[in-house]
Amino acid sequence: METENKSGSRIPIADAIKIGETHGYSQVIIVAWDGNTGSTSVVTWGKSVTESEMAAKGGNFVKKALGWPDDLCHAESARVKRKKRLLPLPKGGEKCES
Repeated sequence: METENKSGSRIPIADAIKIGETHGYSQVIIVAWDGNTGSTSVVTWGKSVTESEMAAKGGNFVKKALGWPDDLCHAESARVKRKKRLLPLPKGGEKCES
């Protein structure tokens, strides 16, 4: 394993995908902590839109448990965001309140 000095760099989603596909998981949540800086990173992936949403919720739970600011504990899966953008608007053209 390479021991490059990359203190606290962001973990790419591609790494989570690789873990899921290599080891046969449909959801992956990676939590990393850097003891030198105290920085943390949480990355999630799900095989389907539903599993992606569930993994994101799990990642938000982990971030909350680690004491991340509340505004960072409501991340939404990119796949879920994309699906919402592609849904047709209700009759009348206004979005529904959720």
